[in-house]
Amino acid sequence: MKLGLLTFHFPMNYGALLQTYALNLYIKNRGFDVEIINYYSNEHKAKYNFYQKPTSVRNFFYYIIKTIFIFSYLKKSYKFKRFRKCYFKLTRRYKNLDDVSFDYDKVMTGSDQVFNINYSDRYIYFQPFIKKNGQKKIAYAPSFGVNTIDKAFWEKIECLVKDFDHLSCRESDGSSFLKEMTGKDVPHVLDPVFLLNESEWSTIASKRFIKEKYLFVYDLNGKKSLIDIAKRIKNTEKIVLLSNDPIAKVREEYKGVDVFIQSAGIEEFVGLIKYSEAIVTDSFHGTAMSIIFRKPFYSFIALEKASFRILSLLKSLSLESRLIKNIETDIGSLPETGIEIDTSILNTLLYQSKLYLNNSLL
Repeated sequence: MKLGLLTFHFPMNYGALLQTYALNLYIKNRGFDVEIINYYSNEHKAKYNFYQKPTSVRNFFYYIIKTIFIFSYLKKSYKFKRFRKCYFKLTRRYKNLDDVSFDYDKVMTGSDQVFNINYSDRYIYFQPFIKKNGQKKIAYAPSFGVNTIDKAFWEKIECLVKDFDHLSCRESDGSSFLKEMTGKDVPHVLDPVFLLNESEWSTIASKRFIKEKYLFVYDLNGKKSLIDIAKRIKNTEKIVLLSNDPIAKVREEYKGVDVFIQSAGIEEFVGLIKYSEAIVTDSFHGTAMSIIFRKPFYSFIALEKASFRILSLLKSLSLESRLIKNIETDIGSLPETGIEIDTSILNTLLYQSKLYLNNSLL
């Protein structure tokens, strides 16, 4: 039986590929012939280009400095392409929505902020095609990527979600929102990365390449705040940084970092989590992988508008004590010891997630 998977598989982003890998593997292990529907428009692609049109003189000089690190970028890009080629069965690339083939027994929209209709490039994830007899539309763990859902947002997606045979959501409030909109049962499910356990993730982890004990900082937007937190909690460990900022190595905000990682692939990212002593991050998937590997972690809210998914995850697992919203007020009460997870809560959520997914695949 053929299944077409629509999700964020194309960005050079660790979380995007981790969740794609996990969901793709889980479905394949249930006997499906899975294809990743390889759609990304030129608009999609432009968002992830190393260079974009400068918008100011300051921006222009930033690109000049950025050029110093272009070989690290190219090396990282190669590793991401190799990972996709190795683990994903991709269709040919579709640049235009009208060209996309939905000739599958089931079409599944995967996780991440795919239901954020505020972005025009998200329309495809609502599966805008007319179903054939026996064909199913499924959504596993989509996220809206917004903290509040207003009337305008509601009106944009109401007609788009009602044709799904199976709907779920990665956040509990999003699940309640979809239930109210559609009148259907919409389970709250875990992000796909939780579908694989620590042992399964370890099979793709790189070998340890930092011999000393280290504290791993995975930075998307937190910059200096994350380094300040790391300095506060480190003992004798080195601070190892993997940053979304391509010029982090020359920024003053990152003073105190011992090791800069600039071109890690997916396997190395998983390895950096696995072998770390503790993790400081403002990333949802950095947080999720820390939980899977049972690592002491500290999740910082760098962008309030993007905080909902981290808050929902930690609340679901009663791990709010690992959350830092304000360094000045929260850093003094950070847990000093390892992570304590109520496995009964996690196992219940995982059971419900797999039950939904398995039933939707019938």
